[in-house]
Amino acid sequence: MGVSGFSSRFARKTRGGLIAATVLLAFGLTPAHADAPAQKPPNAAKPASPDDQKETLITAQQMHADQNTGIVTATGRVEIAHNGYILHADKVIYNQKTDIMHAEGHVALLMLSGEVEFANEQEITGDMKQAFARNIGIIFPDGSRMTARVGQRYDERYSVGDKANYTACNVCKENPDNPPLWDLRAKQIVHDNVEHDLYYHDATVDFAGLPIFYTPYMSGPDPTVERRQGLLTPSPGYNPNIGAFVRVPYYFDIAPNIDAEIAPTFSTTDKAQFAGEYRERWANADLKLDGSFTHADLISDTGMDEGQQWRGHLFGTFLYDVDNVWRAGSNINFTSDKSYLLRYQIASADELTNRVYVEGLRGRDYFVANSYYFEDLRPGEQPAQPLVLPETHFSAYGEPGQSLGGRWSLDGGTLVTMRDNNALDESQQGPDTRRLSLSGGWERRFVSDTGLVSTLSGLLRSDTYWADNVINPNGSGNNFDNVLLERPFAQANLLTGYPMGRQGDGYQQMVEPLVAFTAAPAAKTDPHTPNEDSQDIEFDETNLFSPNRFTGTDLIEGGNRLTYGMRHSVIADDGMRVEMFGGASYDFSKNDQFPGLSGLRDQTSDYVGRIDFIPTNWLSMNYGARLDHDTLSPQRQDALLSVGAPIFRPYLRYISAYETETTGIIDQDKEATAGFDSHFLKYWGLHADYTQAFAPEPGPRNADLTLSYTDECFIFGVTAQHNQISRADVSSGTSVVFHFYLRNVGGLHTDSAAAPNFANQFRQY
Repeated sequence: MGVSGFSSRFARKTRGGLIAATVLLAFGLTPAHADAPAQKPPNAAKPASPDDQKETLITAQQMHADQNTGIVTATGRVEIAHNGYILHADKVIYNQKTDIMHAEGHVALLMLSGEVEFANEQEITGDMKQAFARNIGIIFPDGSRMTARVGQRYDERYSVGDKANYTACNVCKENPDNPPLWDLRAKQIVHDNVEHDLYYHDATVDFAGLPIFYTPYMSGPDPTVERRQGLLTPSPGYNPNIGAFVRVPYYFDIAPNIDAEIAPTFSTTDKAQFAGEYRERWANADLKLDGSFTHADLISDTGMDEGQQWRGHLFGTFLYDVDNVWRAGSNINFTSDKSYLLRYQIASADELTNRVYVEGLRGRDYFVANSYYFEDLRPGEQPAQPLVLPETHFSAYGEPGQSLGGRWSLDGGTLVTMRDNNALDESQQGPDTRRLSLSGGWERRFVSDTGLVSTLSGLLRSDTYWADNVINPNGSGNNFDNVLLERPFAQANLLTGYPMGRQGDGYQQMVEPLVAFTAAPAAKTDPHTPNEDSQDIEFDETNLFSPNRFTGTDLIEGGNRLTYGMRHSVIADDGMRVEMFGGASYDFSKNDQFPGLSGLRDQTSDYVGRIDFIPTNWLSMNYGARLDHDTLSPQRQDALLSVGAPIFRPYLRYISAYETETTGIIDQDKEATAGFDSHFLKYWGLHADYTQAFAPEPGPRNADLTLSYTDECFIFGVTAQHNQISRADVSSGTSVVFHFYLRNVGGLHTDSAAAPNFANQFRQY
């Protein structure tokens, strides 16, 4: 066995210890006694390494050597470490002449690749590179395991199990003798721990004790492989748009920092679609590209048959960290036509945004330069989308208490937009805008001796516009060109609150009345001013106290107004929680900049508020609303009720809101969603939901039903979906998708937008 270092541990001085010492001396070695520190001989044992092939460390309670037969026997908690291998056994008999060890009693051999072999008895060569055993078990580093009637290992590479079984399932704690949920039994399983492959001959997959699949030969990576080039699990399915299909992905492991995947989809309607993904990562950057293409029939959103066309999409992200302050990146999202993404269930977005940017952050200072291109996927004729080149923004903040006891701020930015208005109707056209904005602010917080908390802030701002083709709101057809204007603005705001709290028996209560006064000159909308980023407005409790309740920069809320509200919360030690907030505002001059039914057009605003009520862990309710200031009729509602335990928890959500734009009222949307979640068994889950629209177009919208099972070694899920999406070559209807996966072996799943409903920790990508 080539022993050059030896250590013997003793529980106490015994005759066995003397025998061990004699054995050591007979082999020319120095013993280490239990009652004194070990003396380090010239060739003392050290941690095994591949560069020192002959060094061996042995520990045992008793040792015996027969010089005539060349047999060394070690008993009692034997541990032998050699060249990275570690052998544990109750007893080891080593024959120097044959260089064979016989280990017996709780034999465990840890191998270089991390697997552990278990057996009652095992024959092992002195260098531990070859072994033989009956009734052997192997545990892989991820916890999966293989058992075999007869097992042997040779060439320090191959482990062969005859009449073998493999499974990734844990042993049942309640009934450890029961078979696992699934296992793969084979006439022979060969493990190559150099290439990290598993080969199965005459293999059958048993599930719940029943055979469900047979193959004469199968191979795949062992559990230690994180990624491997090769064919991934095919995905068959049915889509009402492309018919029956099968997706066949192939993965390329190009380099440690580069990989790719191609995934052709063959269908009965569109014949073939080719998709792919490419990923690369550097020390300070990463890139991801995802795209597809096909040559298939195209029906435009007007219903016209365009014949065979090249169709596809490209999504991509890139991020480059220049240094600790600056970084640059891009988000690319492109598709050939409005219905392609829906037809292949790639995405359901109504608009795609392409962005290229550079940004920097140093302390409290920030700068970003963006360029945008938008692709509108909504059916029908839509307004011309702008090309933004560029949009910049910077902000800087001073130290707290630095300026008159407060802090200063400086913000600004530029915006340049361009549109192709040629051959477009006036209702679809838009302006070409150049805008420069600068603003300076100051803010200070005061806390009085009586507990009043006040925040005083001020703002000076200037916006300069140079624009063409600004749409005339009078609808005369004569749009404004060569618009050049400047808009100065100043505003002061004082927000005061008086928080009051108390500690009760098992609960905490807080009440805080709030009032704010905002002073500014009236800001009437100039018809010459282009409106690029203040197209919509939604007034609710989240922006009640905002100094400007318009979105974006192009519209400003001026005038003098008073805003008031109340915050109240009760939180109990047992988890019960009630939170309420509500308020309104009064504008001292009517502000007709806001659209009708926005809740802000009259001097007195609508009332906005929200209530969150969670009295126990089996009941949760929240309700947000905007009520008309005269009639108290709901103008916006968002209610959610959830009740029950994890075994069955139904919920109901209702949404009603006026969808408004600063150009006018669009519609009132009303819809309700009812559903439930149920974890009725340890590994089983059931989810269902149904959405019904009441306005503007009454009718069902979609319905989903998902049944899933997830444990440590197996995933199963099936989802039935029904949707009412119908446009161009995208049809409404019902689809059923499923997911079936055996950990480390593989499975099947349909490729669908519903796939995220299933757990994905074992999915192949």
